[in-house]
Amino acid sequence: MTQHDLFDDTPQQSRTPKLASKPTARPTYNWFFALQPSVNDSHRIYATTAELLAAHSVAGKRTPPERLHITLEMIGHDLDAEVLDLACHAADTVSFPAIDVSFNAAMTFSVPGGPFVLLGTDGLDDVRKLWFELSCALADHGFSPPRSYEPHMTLCYDPRHRLPRIAVEPIGFHAGEFVLMKSHVGLSKYEVVLTWRLAGSPTQS
Repeated sequence: MTQHDLFDDTPQQSRTPKLASKPTARPTYNWFFALQPSVNDSHRIYATTAELLAAHSVAGKRTPPERLHITLEMIGHDLDAEVLDLACHAADTVSFPAIDVSFNAAMTFSVPGGPFVLLGTDGLDDVRKLWFELSCALADHGFSPPRSYEPHMTLCYDPRHRLPRIAVEPIGFHAGEFVLMKSHVGLSKYEVVLTWRLAGSPTQS
């Protein structure tokens, strides 16, 4: 991919892009790269984890199937076309095989909102490697990605019931692509803007 044309307007000024900067006011959009299960896998994971949540009395607001994902990199908030184009050109340089993702643990993160997430050990090693490749590409294009990364999939938010890390039966999916996502803040809506196929994945017709 070499041409993106995410916006019709011309950027007003040049800037040095920064990753995951904290907005001064509530943003309208968040932009990030992610791995997303297929529609069938998303519904399977959603159904499979219902029993897990019930077994541990986690009863908060669930992430719907269409929003299940693994964040690879946050790009920022309310970005202009120039910064987004730089991020997309960085993603264009990434070459990585398709990934078989496997989670084998779950816990509540110690942050506001009580996100209950799936985690993994060896089954997420390739996700970590893809993150590293993408982070290096973004750094080469002027971004400042974070130096640590814990791949996870958020299942729900339950601030009243927090669970320590537990082992779970493996839950996984095949990732043949990574995507650029636009999150509409406050609307519970994710929009896939661009897609990059991973090597060895069949091209969709």
